[in-house]
Amino acid sequence: MIALWIGMFLLALLTALFLIWPVFRRTRLMENLEGQQHARQLANIELYHQKLAQLELDLQEGRVDEAAYPEMKAEIEDLLLDDAQLQQRKPWHQPGRGVMVSAVAVLVAAVMASSWMLYSRLGAQPGLESYFAQQRLIEEGRQDFAGLLRRLEETVQANPNDTQGWSLLARIYIDLGRLEDGAEAIGELIRIQGASARLLAQQAQVLYFHDGNRISPRVQQLIDQAQALDAGEPATLSLLGMAAYQQEDWDAARRHWEAALLRASSVDAIESLREGIAEVRERLGMKPLQVGGPEFAVTISLSNAASLLADPRATVFVFAHREGGGGAPLAATRLRVADLPTTVLLSDKQAMMPDNNLSSAERVVIQARVAQRGTPEAQEGDWQGTSEVLEVDGQQRIELEINQQL
Repeated sequence: MIALWIGMFLLALLTALFLIWPVFRRTRLMENLEGQQHARQLANIELYHQKLAQLELDLQEGRVDEAAYPEMKAEIEDLLLDDAQLQQRKPWHQPGRGVMVSAVAVLVAAVMASSWMLYSRLGAQPGLESYFAQQRLIEEGRQDFAGLLRRLEETVQANPNDTQGWSLLARIYIDLGRLEDGAEAIGELIRIQGASARLLAQQAQVLYFHDGNRISPRVQQLIDQAQALDAGEPATLSLLGMAAYQQEDWDAARRHWEAALLRASSVDAIESLREGIAEVRERLGMKPLQVGGPEFAVTISLSNAASLLADPRATVFVFAHREGGGGAPLAATRLRVADLPTTVLLSDKQAMMPDNNLSSAERVVIQARVAQRGTPEAQEGDWQGTSEVLEVDGQQRIELEINQQL
């Protein structure tokens, strides 16, 4: 944040120099103008004498009548007088230096005040302050973790709609074993972002472990709410499979986990589900689940600019297209900005049509887009990141940064 203030101060200083520079040049400019005026007066007087001498010469040589001489002389004198009066009516005023400095100071203050008001209304001040605060907290936390947690709690209390702060706080609470506090932090995310099957399922998972690895009434209530919004939410199905596993209901655990695997996009979640499915299938005497086809594990992150300007509630679409970009996506999934950074898996299971999948292509391009309006079609203001052309060959890991605004 200090770097921002230094940059703003330097810009204000540059603006002030542009405004103050004419004040320091004022004296020289006024002297030049007065010199030009004086030179004009001397030139007019010289011209007057020349015309008067020519008139007298014409009188002596008889080219001018003596009766007309006084009138012609009076005309020459009148021209000189008129020019002198014109210059007297347009004097060069020189306000005092104090007045000029005060005027410039008021103008500089007005420019800075208006700039600050525009930045406060149209800029990314809240996001920028939140970003710098979190970076400062992380740096301090390397030496004092308790201090980090305390400062983070103070930050979200001061800015209760900071989704990134609550998300970070929820993860810290869960890692520390403070599950009740972690569930409350997720509840704050639900308050800010609105109820979603994913967040409700995450809150239910945390309370499931807090309540002794059982589906208590409040956990069941959250599960019911999540399934009402999306019956196929992988996090909910994973939790139901976990509960069935605890009850040694191997077939129910298998069914829930295999259903969750169909829509799971996180690489860690997919690997965990595959391990659990392999175990319960072995207990049931079933063949291992066959996993085939190409897969891309895509680690998605935001650039600094995108993380500051993108709405944490906005949807992130991840597509795999054929080289050249024609036709429907070969695989697609979506998540939210608040979930980033994370890793998602693109495979034939994420195909939009059975015969138009990754296995049907030789080379693809993967793209991640922050859709500010929530639609897959690119819109002005969206942020996106695009990979290079990739060969479709087995399992691959790639990193993709969202860093370009449309």
